[in-house]
Amino acid sequence: MKTKKIPIPQNSLVYSYLPSDYSDTFECKFISSKDIKPDDVQIALWSTKPIWVDWLLKLRAILVKPFGIKFDINDYTDNLRDCLVNGISYKYISAPSKSNDETVTCNVDKHLTFYLSIIVRKEEGNKKSVIATTLVNFHNLFGRCYFFIIYTFHNILVRVMLKHLVKRIK
Repeated sequence: MKTKKIPIPQNSLVYSYLPSDYSDTFECKFISSKDIKPDDVQIALWSTKPIWVDWLLKLRAILVKPFGIKFDINDYTDNLRDCLVNGISYKYISAPSKSNDETVTCNVDKHLTFYLSIIVRKEEGNKKSVIATTLVNFHNLFGRCYFFIIYTFHNILVRVMLKHLVKRIK
C-alpha cells in the first residue's frame, strides 16, 4: 500500500474551489470488500490517527493558542460527524459539497481557509483508492507564515494519516 502524489482530479467537486494559494492531492490504493464512504473516511482521518500525530496536533494547539487559533481535535471530530450526517455548519466547519464518492469539508479561520476533499473510488474487484485533496487560501500574512511553518509537516502527516487510515478501515 503506497501513497503517492497525483494531480487534482478534474472531475472532482473540490476542483470547483480552485484557484487556491496552495493545493496537493495524495492517493492511496488498497484492497477491501467493505463498502467505504467518503464521510466515514473524513471522520476516521481525524479520529483514528497514530498516537505521535495526536501529540503533534496537541503541541500545535498549544503553540497557536496565543495567536487566537483554537483547535480541539475531539471537539472537531464530534462536530465534523454532525456536519456530515446532518448537513449543518458548526463554528468553522462545513461540508459545502457531497456526492456518493466525494465529500468536501471547509474549515474557515481568521488566518486561512482550507478545503479537504476525500474521494473513494471503487475499481475492479475489491480494489479501491482514497484520494485526499487539500486546498488552502490565505487571508493574511499570518496565514502565509503559519502555513510556511507547517508545510513540511503537512506533507508528511497527510501521507502517514492516509496509510494509517486505510489500514484501519480495510
